[in-house]
Parts: sequence; C-alpha cells; structure tokens
Amino acid sequence: MEKDGDWALQYGKDTGTPALVDALRTKLARDQGIVAGRDSVMLTSGGSQACQLVLDLLVDPGDTVIVESPTWMGFLYMIKNLKANAVGVPVDEHGTNVDELEKTLARLKSEGIRPKLIYVIPNFQNPMGVSTTLERRKRIVELAREYGTIVLEDDAYYDLRFGGEPIPPIQTLDESGTVWYTGTFSKIVGAGMRLGWLVAPAEVITQISVLKTDGSSNVFGAHVIAEWLPEHLDDHIEQLKLLYRRRRDLTLDALSTHMPDGVTWTVPDGGFFLWVTLPEVVDATIVRSQTQELGVDFLPGTVCATDGSATNQFRLSYSFVTDDQIDIGIKTIADVVKGELAEAGA
Repeated sequence: MEKDGDWALQYGKDTGTPALVDALRTKLARDQGIVAGRDSVMLTSGGSQACQLVLDLLVDPGDTVIVESPTWMGFLYMIKNLKANAVGVPVDEHGTNVDELEKTLARLKSEGIRPKLIYVIPNFQNPMGVSTTLERRKRIVELAREYGTIVLEDDAYYDLRFGGEPIPPIQTLDESGTVWYTGTFSKIVGAGMRLGWLVAPAEVITQISVLKTDGSSNVFGAHVIAEWLPEHLDDHIEQLKLLYRRRRDLTLDALSTHMPDGVTWTVPDGGFFLWVTLPEVVDATIVRSQTQELGVDFLPGTVCATDGSATNQFRLSYSFVTDDQIDIGIKTIADVVKGELAEAGA
C-alpha cells in the first residue's frame, strides 16, 4: 500500500501485473529453463483458469481432447462442461504411456479426428504422484508435432521436488510453439491468492486476452507476490519441501504398517499425492462411504478416470493433514479395507 497502493487497488492489464510477470519470467528462466518474453506470459486466477482459457480458445462441443487417465478431475469437469470428449491414455510408474498415446493418435486419425490438445501433468502427477521420464517427454513433443496438435503442460508441482533429479519441462524440449505451459502460485505461495500463469506463443496470449474479461487476476495479490518473491520464495519452497517430505514419509510408513497384503501404492519424489491400488474385489467408493462416517476421507479413483474405471484405486493427499492425523487416518482406511476383504472371502 505504501509503495504502489494506487495501482494495486485498480483494475489491471489482461495479461497481469507487469511487475509480477517480470519476476515470474526471471524465476522460470532460472529454475525451469523456460525463457519467455513478456508478451508470451499471462497471469491467471490460478492454474485452473489457464486451463479453462486454453479450452475456451481451442475446444468446441463435440471436439476431442486427449488426457492422461487417471488425471486431475477438475480438467475432466471442464471438458464435460464444454460438451467435448475426453479420451484417456494410461499412466504408469514412468508417467504418460507414450506407446498408448501413439496408438490413440493413430486410431483417432483413422477415424478422421484430430484432437485439439493433449493434456499432461508431467511432475508428481495428480492423482498418481508419478513423473514422466525425459525420454517420454521428448516423445510427447514428437507425437504432437506429427499429428498436428497442442500439448498443454500443467506443471503445478514442479518446485516441490524433494527426491530424485529434476527433469526438464516438456516446454523446453519444443522449439515450435507446440507446447503451452501452465503453473501456479497456489502450491508454493498460497491457494487463496488465486494466481497462476500461462506461457504460450505471443499470438496465442493475444487471442486468449480477448477471452479473459476479469479485469486482471488478483491485482492486489500480484503486487504483494511481486515484492515478496525475489527475496523470499526460495527459502519458503525449501520449508515446504521439508514439510511435504516428512508427511509423505509418515504416509508411506503408515501404509506399510497398516495395509493388508495385496495393497500397493506409488512412492512420489515430490508433490502432494500418492495412488493406492486395492485388490480388485474391493470397491474404493464403498470403502470411502464407510471411512467418511469415521471422519476420514480420500478421493476415489473413478472420478479421475475418463471411463469410470479405477474402481479399486484412490488418491491420498498428504499436503494438508497434520502429522498426527496421518497414522490414525490410514489405519482407519486399512481397517475398513480388511473388513471388505473378509466379506469377499479374500
């Protein structure tokens, strides 16, 4: 308020507060290796608005969008709201299955369908927690070029790596403008700030600016972050990584202690989530209905799958629960799973 209060309380540029755009550009170049001019960056109301704006620009009712399956349920809702079609490509422990992606693209082409975009979450994927390997990232770029479509890279969790070696963003592997990149301050500053970003070719940012009619995203918050980010973000991220690593480890320990044989889970190197797979005879939705009555919740896999599958899988999020809630919460889930297995005679 003292330094720039007059402008911080006004409407702003459609592409965002210039001071934060420039601070973000510096951060992206240093950390992600993404070099972008000011006219290629737009601030948005969280990464979710960036995704919505890209869909609004490219997708009409009846169009096809390729997504990972499972994927972030919010993106599936966006596609459904546009009356478009989501086609899923499986994810494994190495990230997006590019062989299946290639088969899917070839099948759609034979049917006369060119998907409008491919949506991927390459780091600590929501909901599985896995990361796509460098070799697969390169192949995603090659396939997108070959089949004439766009890649929307949602890299919300890039900065929250607490194990393993960093992998370059897909955007840095592309020189043709095929890959558009979105991220968010929600995971590294505060979700309530509602500030994210989109990096895309300048002409795309110009087109999307026409669709973005909100008078700029959180102008006041953008001024605050612009002043705070250069001197404080790095230390803050280090604190977050220590916190989330500890909670991940507590979650893994609790799963190992309480879950019965036949239950498996992913081991993420960062981010917020891991993915639990139950024996096929157990329905995660039924388990959830019982654990909710006991004050414990999780995200069933069916809402993250394009075809309603993943009935025996679910997402655990360790980002918000306190340390002392983790063990008792997972024990509660495990006890219900054991009961379901007993009923099934397994």
